[in-house]
Amino acid sequence: MSCYNAIEVMKVLIKNRSEPLSLLGLQSLLDRLPHNHKHYNRVQEELRKRKAGFGGELNFDKHIKEFRPSYPFGLLHDVCLLYNGIYFQMDSVLILPDRIIIFEIKNLGGKLIVKANPTQFIQESNGERKVIQSPITELERKKIFMEKWLKGRGIAIKITGIIGLAYTNELFIEDETDIQILFTHEIPIELYTTTVDEGVLTRNKISEIAHEIADSHHEYDPFPLRKTMNIAKEDIIPGVICPSCKYVGMKWLEKKWRCQNCSYNALDCHLSLLDDWFYLMDNHITNRQFRAFAGVEHQPIAKRLLKKTNLIMKGSRRTTFYIR
Repeated sequence: MSCYNAIEVMKVLIKNRSEPLSLLGLQSLLDRLPHNHKHYNRVQEELRKRKAGFGGELNFDKHIKEFRPSYPFGLLHDVCLLYNGIYFQMDSVLILPDRIIIFEIKNLGGKLIVKANPTQFIQESNGERKVIQSPITELERKKIFMEKWLKGRGIAIKITGIIGLAYTNELFIEDETDIQILFTHEIPIELYTTTVDEGVLTRNKISEIAHEIADSHHEYDPFPLRKTMNIAKEDIIPGVICPSCKYVGMKWLEKKWRCQNCSYNALDCHLSLLDDWFYLMDNHITNRQFRAFAGVEHQPIAKRLLKKTNLIMKGSRRTTFYIR
């Protein structure tokens, strides 16, 4: 199955944005960490930042829908490409007849001060002032890799970048930079007022490049998070979580999962537990590991539950394990 949605509307090819898997994984990790764990606040803050970032990208998506010029163009959201062993992720990519624009979307509160030589982004919020990683530097890096990636496919085209700010911050730019910095609601207006040479890329070529980018997209995989976030596996709380009251430790009784806290019962509560396992623990699971993580005592019951999932069984007898 292709990784993009190809929709011919007003001459645009779109790769849609989906909720990052990292959000689901971080929420899973937070649900299975004791509140007094030494890394709980760090995981909570990382989840907050990822949610804010995704919210900013959705804000951009809402505004970019207003861009419907008369000439052909291609728009792809959330693209991750590989060049020479290095992954580079782009929030959005716009292919115009004479250039490609890479968008770096930021959801930052407070006052922002931009300096050059050296490039600095300074954020002032709630009386605090801190230097944050410069999206200008991030974008310049991605422009370089995108240019090399395209040249490797025989495509030479001008590449520019725009930083989109989801909040209407107080913005103070001390030194002008080569990268435009705009609020997301300003971006469609800026694109409409930009002069475009329609003789460089044809509609078919734009579509070809868009398909090539979409087909080469690599889904970001941060799992298992216990390794990525440096969490000991014994610190992760096992047990089937009740979808009704969030009690951890549902029991398999009379061919159903039953909550000892609120009496909720259902057949498939172990499916979310398996999601948690693959998010947090490992890229495969054995019958023994499933029993320990789910709190199932009997091997035949665990085998039946695992067989009724969409997991792929590998190996045989004592070496059997399951993967996605």
